[in-house]
Amino acid sequence: MKKIIILLVIPLLFSCQSKTVLGKYESSCYSIDSPSTILNLQKNNRFILIYPSSVEKVIGNWKTNQDTLILNSQFSVSLTDRDSTTYKKKYFFLVKSKKLINLENKKCFMKLTKQFIK
Repeated sequence: MKKIIILLVIPLLFSCQSKTVLGKYESSCYSIDSPSTILNLQKNNRFILIYPSSVEKVIGNWKTNQDTLILNSQFSVSLTDRDSTTYKKKYFFLVKSKKLINLENKKCFMKLTKQFIK
């Protein structure tokens, strides 16, 4: 009987873990006529975070820790290489199904708009 209970509980534990879906995420908050933030989670743990209203993008690596998505930026680039600014910053998002909730601003969550094939 104990073996049956253990066999039933183990799949439940693994199914409760949040899974990060590769794809394009857009903010629920808008700036003028476009999402305030667009995030592309790519395979090989790369990401591009775009702020359309400021024409800025941040590139780096992502990883997950339980139900948290962590973005480690490597540098920021604007329109040209001459005005790029190098810095390192971490961004944290809570993963809830196909939504990413910004821990600094929970009102402007991001939702999956296009799923990428693995």
